[in-house]
Amino acid sequence: MSLLVPPRRPSREILDETDLAPEEMARSLADLELVNEVFGSARLLGRRLERHEKLAGGRRSTVLDVGAGSGTVSTSLAAHLERAGVEARVIATDLQWRHLAVGRARTGGRELPAAAADVFNLPFPARSVDWVVSTLFVHHFSPEENVRLLGELARVARRGLLLLDLRRHRLPLFVISLAGRMAFKSRVSVEDGVASVRQAYTREEAQAFVARALPGARVKSVFPFRLLISYP
Repeated sequence: MSLLVPPRRPSREILDETDLAPEEMARSLADLELVNEVFGSARLLGRRLERHEKLAGGRRSTVLDVGAGSGTVSTSLAAHLERAGVEARVIATDLQWRHLAVGRARTGGRELPAAAADVFNLPFPARSVDWVVSTLFVHHFSPEENVRLLGELARVARRGLLLLDLRRHRLPLFVISLAGRMAFKSRVSVEDGVASVRQAYTREEAQAFVARALPGARVKSVFPFRLLISYP
């Protein structure tokens, strides 16, 4: 392991706790929305899906966004696909219904298909959606859990998976420790941001559990310090 890549340190993030105060939860979710906006998470996923969908001949697709938090990436992804002329329905899922409720409140109640769901036991039939996507989600789980996770996502997906996450490195750890204190609204976001980087995977580590779960799936490094798991 390089000196620039610290050992992985698994931990539970504060935003995952069900007893986090609603006001603090909302501020932390807003910080996550900022991170995804700055890094262009919805744009990256949207461009990938746009290429696939245009090759598919323009039929309407269903995209399931798991671990969606407040659902802002889901909303932005749907908007991106619409602008690109791709007809798609994006559904947001998260284990905590109150995360989804925060997002709906911020949009003034604008309709976003959403459901509270356990990602290890999704309430969807086999091959019932076209694509499954996620952002900043895979690092929450151990390699063994991710093998199960990928198997469940592949069960419901007809066409494929696109999972975007962090890549562990000392530079983003330094940046989040310093810049997070100035940019984030919530102290939870600073602590969770550091914890997220520390428990993120390297490309080689991710490829190891991905190969066990979905032979043929790929793990690609994406700027800046992110990984994209794609299948097929």
